[in-house]
Amino acid sequence: MNRFAVMAAVAMVAAAASPSQAGVSTKQFLDVYDSEDGQPAAELQIAAMEQGLLELNRYVAKIRDEQPVYCQPEQLSLTGPQLADMVHRGVAENPKLKDQPLSVSLLAILQKTFPCPSN
Repeated sequence: MNRFAVMAAVAMVAAAASPSQAGVSTKQFLDVYDSEDGQPAAELQIAAMEQGLLELNRYVAKIRDEQPVYCQPEQLSLTGPQLADMVHRGVAENPKLKDQPLSVSLLAILQKTFPCPSN
């Protein structure tokens, strides 16, 4: 693993584990994911982020009894590579997402991919 990839992977994991104002940007995530050795750390980060968004959805729907933020099928479990591919496609479709925090971009992509039915 080259030195840049190791440093980038460590920085991404640290950013995911510690509170910060904006977190890692979508561009930073994609740069690490697309690097020679960055995929494992990036996949771990995005899978953890998606798990947090799933928990947010459960809280909104079950505890607050409100419309979920997005409506991913319950039986569907997305993998890190699938989520990274979704981010790549989302940025290709909407380049403005590249400058957003990864969490914002991922949420926007999940909302577009899994819209909730209107009541």
